[in-house]
Amino acid sequence: MGYNNFMAISVTKASGVSEPFSEAKVRSSLKRAGAKPEIIDKVLVSLTGKLYDGITTRAIYRQVFDSLAQFQEGIHHRYSLKDAIMKLGPSGYPFEKFVARLLDHLGFTTQTQVTVQGQCIEHEIDVSALKDDQHFLIECKYHNRPGTKSRSRDALYTQARFEDVVAGYKSNSNHVNKFHQAWLVTNTKLTSNAVKYGRCKGMKLLAWRYPEKGSLEQLIEANNLHPLTCFTFLDLRDRQSLLQNDLVLCRDITTATDQRLSDLGLSSDKVKRLKAAAASLHG
Repeated sequence: MGYNNFMAISVTKASGVSEPFSEAKVRSSLKRAGAKPEIIDKVLVSLTGKLYDGITTRAIYRQVFDSLAQFQEGIHHRYSLKDAIMKLGPSGYPFEKFVARLLDHLGFTTQTQVTVQGQCIEHEIDVSALKDDQHFLIECKYHNRPGTKSRSRDALYTQARFEDVVAGYKSNSNHVNKFHQAWLVTNTKLTSNAVKYGRCKGMKLLAWRYPEKGSLEQLIEANNLHPLTCFTFLDLRDRQSLLQNDLVLCRDITTATDQRLSDLGLSSDKVKRLKAAAASLHG
């Protein structure tokens, strides 16, 4: 099904760059969220007459999200993934915890906020991960502004810390933290120079839409490891209370007791709504 009235519409991205509206992109994002084909068609029909030249990607997201919530309740929580990750703030620590939980599920053993002595100075490592006798130093770069990218300086900073820690290990026989690779994990896109530098240095880069296979959002969607910030009815206080008590993923809600959630300050109505929403994703 095509919609000719969409063809002349220009969309303004968060970066300020304009591009033609893409029905294919909307279809693809809805498909990744798990929307049924007939629901995807309904959502696109619902956009007819609502889009205008110069509309922002944020406004389109809101229109699609609301329509999806109306036509296929439950799936709309998955559709809000990018926005949900940006709500893992205002500090970067919840994002670090989220990355650690994601890696735990993938077979890594992780620790967050680990202090390691380098050759020159001490470093606080966001996430330390171990798998198959390989030890990884992971820098988590969290952004809460749409359109922001992680840049080459972020990759340079991560690699410099890694090299100091490696040098510290080599110069100290009592050093127990042997790291084999530096990782840069970010919730936004990477600049081309960040990718170029990371590849040159043999770093692992994990970001929104990078790499082409196995990107951050693909790992989350493939393993159904959505952050609980996908539940848009939670306010800032709710989110912070849950995250501070190690409830990070939507699936964590399915095993949390009603009493525990109530003790964290959620009303009985919100507990019921949260449990129902979690069940719709993981039931």
